[in-house]
Amino acid sequence: MLAAYHTRQGGPDVLCVGEVPDPVPGPTDVLIRVKAAALDRVDVYWREGSHGMRVTPPHIGGRDVAGTVVAVGEAAQRTYPDLVPGADVVAIGRRGTHAELAVVPAVWTLPLPPGCSYEEAAAVPTAGRSAYDALVNRAAIRPGEDVLIFAGGSGVGSFGIQIAREAGCRVITTVGRSEKRSRALDLGAVAVIDHYREDIVTRIRDLTAGAGVHVVLDHVGAPVFADAIRSLRPFGRYVTTGVTAGHLAELHLGRVFEHGLSVLGVGRPDEQRVRQVLTELFRLVAQGSVGPVVHEVFPLDRIAEAHRLMESSDFFGKIVLSV
Repeated sequence: MLAAYHTRQGGPDVLCVGEVPDPVPGPTDVLIRVKAAALDRVDVYWREGSHGMRVTPPHIGGRDVAGTVVAVGEAAQRTYPDLVPGADVVAIGRRGTHAELAVVPAVWTLPLPPGCSYEEAAAVPTAGRSAYDALVNRAAIRPGEDVLIFAGGSGVGSFGIQIAREAGCRVITTVGRSEKRSRALDLGAVAVIDHYREDIVTRIRDLTAGAGVHVVLDHVGAPVFADAIRSLRPFGRYVTTGVTAGHLAELHLGRVFEHGLSVLGVGRPDEQRVRQVLTELFRLVAQGSVGPVVHEVFPLDRIAEAHRLMESSDFFGKIVLSV
């Protein structure tokens, strides 16, 4: 099969596109003929060797995928009888979806939502699941609450805006470029903060009559952590889904106990919990309440260009590969 891969770590130029052996599904797996696969920030980490990532070459990136079922493992057939060859599906793989064929766990494979293209569906699983699990299950957002979402132009951020809006919350988000402002407002944010030019805590106080927000959703990490905590009102909840810009930050425990703050992580839920979240997320996608934002679709042989765009952060939503 044809795949995008790298045999060493480094810049985008280490990426190759060529023939590699076909993957073989195990008893609980599904083999998918890939139509589209998302590019995630972790693909950049795997490729460059940052964030402690080590790979076994040849490394094929990618986790989120949409396509058609080719084969189903024996145990998976018994557990998920609707997974049959030819079925259109969307799934999270553990890795290796930037290829013509990919093996994914059957438990993380769901029917393609009605009216959703392969490219749109591939943009949903990881970013959408992270935002949904963080806001709905961990932070337990409620109608009428103020929610601050960092990096509204990211995959997680763009889903977070929609999920919080759909839950009846008032959403404030941050963006780094002025051209992203209107897109964040279109998704449902009531206010957008330019974190390069505006003081986040001051703006939050202005927008909430000095009270602060009930919930902060963050996947940026260390550079924004202090502002995130200071933006919370008493008994507010901070939830993190990642640390893309740094993982070490100071926490003023006096503020935590005095204001009754909760500091939460999305965690690494078990397989069935992931499936439950994906099922609910795709229900929202199917009914049109929440939708993926696809910034650009690249053919597989332009994967280096897609990586460069990811590194630039000059995009809104998700970057997708067509296969």
